[in-house]
Amino acid sequence: MVRIGLQGRPPPAPRSFRFRPGHGGRPTEAAMSFFGVTQEQIRQLSEEAAHVHGLPPQIVYAVIRHESGGGNVWAWNPEPKYRYFWDCRLKKPFRAVTDAEIASERPPADFQAAARGVDPDCEWWGQQASWGLMQMMGAVARERGFDGAFLNELHDPKLNIDIGCRHLAGYAKRYLASLGWEGVLRAYNGGPYAATHNTNPQYPPKVAAFIEGGLPHA
Repeated sequence: MVRIGLQGRPPPAPRSFRFRPGHGGRPTEAAMSFFGVTQEQIRQLSEEAAHVHGLPPQIVYAVIRHESGGGNVWAWNPEPKYRYFWDCRLKKPFRAVTDAEIASERPPADFQAAARGVDPDCEWWGQQASWGLMQMMGAVARERGFDGAFLNELHDPKLNIDIGCRHLAGYAKRYLASLGWEGVLRAYNGGPYAATHNTNPQYPPKVAAFIEGGLPHA
């Protein structure tokens, strides 16, 4: 899951939950048919988005396979203690939240939804969850430009892959030359702090396991 935005705040301690192939993570045919996509079409979408954003297609598809249990468009993971939020009204990171606000079941009074008429509860909880094939946190998707009324639109495979590639490409521009794809992937998973301090060294090998021959050279 993509746990942190561009501002580089260290993420909370990782949770153990993951979608895993063979452990209930694979989508049913009925679920996949809702979007009218097959696994092969997901692979094709990943190649197209990789080309648009200047990324190696094998890395994009490997991230999808790792993050969403082999390519489950419905993958979703709430992170109740997530502390990075996006201010949809001001188009910048939301102010630092307090422990009490994180523990509360209701958003702060000054936190607003992306669209008029949408309950702020939807946005508050949606930003604290990772969505779809590339498992961006809702707050990260907002920061990367998603402006739909509801964050569950991120289950749409084409939209999800495009925003995920936008996020991955941003980190590639920032870290590829100095840290290689390992550093880029650490940033994708845990933010700038993880990239430079190697706090999640296990993540790049998990993605590389889906690539024949491993990660490409920078």
